[in-house]
Amino acid sequence: MDRIGAVVHAWPTTFPAANQPRSVANNAGAGEHSTDPTQPQDAETAAPDAGNAASPLTANTASPLQPQDAQTAALISQLAQRDRQVRTHEAAHVAVGGMYVRGGARFSYTTGPDGRAYATGGEVSIDRSPAPNDPKATIQKLQQVRRAALAPADPSPQDRAVAAAAALGITQAQIDLAQRQLSAYRTTANSAITRSPGFSATT
Repeated sequence: MDRIGAVVHAWPTTFPAANQPRSVANNAGAGEHSTDPTQPQDAETAAPDAGNAASPLTANTASPLQPQDAQTAALISQLAQRDRQVRTHEAAHVAVGGMYVRGGARFSYTTGPDGRAYATGGEVSIDRSPAPNDPKATIQKLQQVRRAALAPADPSPQDRAVAAAAALGITQAQIDLAQRQLSAYRTTANSAITRSPGFSATT
């Protein structure tokens, strides 16, 4: 039984939570405060006591989009794209492999920062064993196995290895079939010679 499937990249198994507490110490120490013109401010909020930095609450709520938020969004997008690629890859194997696929596609998952599980690797088991005492059936079977291995738009190294092994099996089955056909021809020819009438000469 061979395995064909998407390459499993070195993804981490978990990622930081999407909304981690932001540090306010740096903002408070820098004396930052809200500059959002859309937010109304009263006299007390707009003009804090002299010598006092802006409150941590004001500094935190007025902060623009943090870099870690953008990184988290980009990571989730990357994981979602990888999930689609893996599932499409394995679906192509299953669709072409047909009756020779064993157990359907299996996936390995990575938990993203949003708590969702994303497929980042996968495989499909496919039967590459020869048909018993039937090289012609073996050839047909391995041709389908080879097509299944190369079905995705981006076959992995493992896919290509299975396809190469199937091609070798096809060649061996073709040799076996030729030998059987030659043996059958010789048997038929010998039988015909044995049954042919003899010649007699008369004087």
